[in-house]
Amino acid sequence: MVSFLAANRLEEQLASFYPRQHLSYVFEFRIKEDNDQVDLAMAFAEKDDLLFLQEEYAKKPNQKEVVDWLGDCFKLSKDNQQIKSFWIEADLNGTQNDQIPSLFVSPKQQFITFDEICYFVSVLSLSSKNEQEDDLLKECLEALEEGQYIEHLGVMHSRGKTKTTRMYIRGFDSKSLFTFLNRINWPGNKEVLATQLIYMNQTAYISVAVEYNKDWLPTIGVEFHLKNGSQYCEAFLSILQKSGLCTTQRVAAIMDILRPQKIKSNGATYKRGLSHFKINIDKDGAIEPKVYVQLIPDYLSILGF
Repeated sequence: MVSFLAANRLEEQLASFYPRQHLSYVFEFRIKEDNDQVDLAMAFAEKDDLLFLQEEYAKKPNQKEVVDWLGDCFKLSKDNQQIKSFWIEADLNGTQNDQIPSLFVSPKQQFITFDEICYFVSVLSLSSKNEQEDDLLKECLEALEEGQYIEHLGVMHSRGKTKTTRMYIRGFDSKSLFTFLNRINWPGNKEVLATQLIYMNQTAYISVAVEYNKDWLPTIGVEFHLKNGSQYCEAFLSILQKSGLCTTQRVAAIMDILRPQKIKSNGATYKRGLSHFKINIDKDGAIEPKVYVQLIPDYLSILGF
């Protein structure tokens, strides 16, 4: 999926974080041939992992804010029962070592209050609350219908001065997605978005990423979480290939890394498999497909099974 040089660079950057038996890892690969960038998301909720990550980020330059944020995670997890897990997302392209990674929380329950959402964002932003931002959050919550909820909430610090607040929202079908986007006056290209919903037949559910800074941005990402069965992955990739978004060689590489497999490293055992596919649409309507590979702790192997 990536060049030899990129693979070596990835291994070097992962050395301090991998593996941890209670962390789950999701690797984000660009599907187009000419892009070697890989992103890593780490999910954590255990006290030991919070301490571990604090210690690791304390060793890195310009990461004091992340160290402080991980301390705030203690308070959030102790004082708020709505938090399921925390996420750190870092670019593994060899140039982002001194940047603040993107920070996310995953609420435990579907029904969280507006005040809780605002508080989460203020903690994730590493700054004080912003009234304009509160208005956008309120607009989003009021646009949601029954069964629709914010699955993940985060701040994309890795974008530097152009950082955005991003929400992944679950519970949409094709029709209700456009109803929501119309309600928040999303300024993106709905015609292009409609063409990318051809994957719905292979999909168990979608999670839709919308984001803002001072206003809603015209970008969007649709995560396609596929139905169980390799035939759905093959059908998804076939559509990508026919659309000119994926080469035959890339299809073969993706199918190879998505075969379920147990990975052993430094005494820890993980299960490797597909997390999901994602279609991003930028402000100009350009399409970028991605595939996400997940490594999760294999707790049965720890117990000797």
